[in-house]
Amino acid sequence: MIFRTLASFLTLALVLGACAGTPERVTRPAPIHEMLGQVTEQDGRACIRLDDIRGYAPLDDSLISVSGRRREHFLVTTTFRCTELGTAMAVAFDGRFSEVCGGGTGTVVTGRERCPIRHIYEFPSRDDAFAALEAARARREAQELIPEIEPDTEEPQ
Repeated sequence: MIFRTLASFLTLALVLGACAGTPERVTRPAPIHEMLGQVTEQDGRACIRLDDIRGYAPLDDSLISVSGRRREHFLVTTTFRCTELGTAMAVAFDGRFSEVCGGGTGTVVTGRERCPIRHIYEFPSRDDAFAALEAARARREAQELIPEIEPDTEEPQ
């Protein structure tokens, strides 16, 4: 009786192991800054004169909406998560020569964090900025739902 139970258990384990097969390579959707680059066809190296910043709003812990003096608008991404963005009473933008640019030279400073700026995308208006962000998010969501198939690496014969 014990032998049959043990044999059944081992058979079940082998069947379940065979069903698992080889692990599939999971492709993660591209980060939002890459999607913004694709949607806008910008390289993310726009610059903002510090005197032209009229307002900002954190959209998440690595994305900031910035309003400019002449109704232009910017979307700023940070290199890593800036956990104090949503709770800081104020933030400061720090850059060279009285401007901050995408590409890693500028930073967003909160109370205790200095978050390097990865990209800055420039738009003629706030509406244009948020339309591009919505398109980037939709593209990212579609990529989550339908992951890209890895290309066949074998050469045809």
